[in-house]
Amino acid sequence: MASIANRSIVPPAQERSFAPRYAIACEAIESAKCLEVGYRNFSRIVEVHRVGIGRCGEHILSGWLIRGPAHEHAGWKLLNLDEPESVMLTDIPSNAPRPDYRRGAKLFIGIICQL
Repeated sequence: MASIANRSIVPPAQERSFAPRYAIACEAIESAKCLEVGYRNFSRIVEVHRVGIGRCGEHILSGWLIRGPAHEHAGWKLLNLDEPESVMLTDIPSNAPRPDYRRGAKLFIGIICQL
């Protein structure tokens, strides 16, 4: 009976939607998939390289922008994970790490996960 008490009653697909955004971003690194970060009027697709805590205590990620709003070009982005309306793992394969990626970062006071 004890083993039944330890099992989650939430199906895995729903369980992921309740996961903290930083955990979903870390899952993107682990699974080598891109992350979709959704805002009210647009979304970004990023290859996640690093997830951590910013200087103000916010959850942030450093990643390579694959696709985003028309005015943004592909390249490095620092995103606040506390701002978007949604964060979802995609089926798009990640090409991370990018050649100029370096471990560690000055803008992070703590690293949760990184390549």
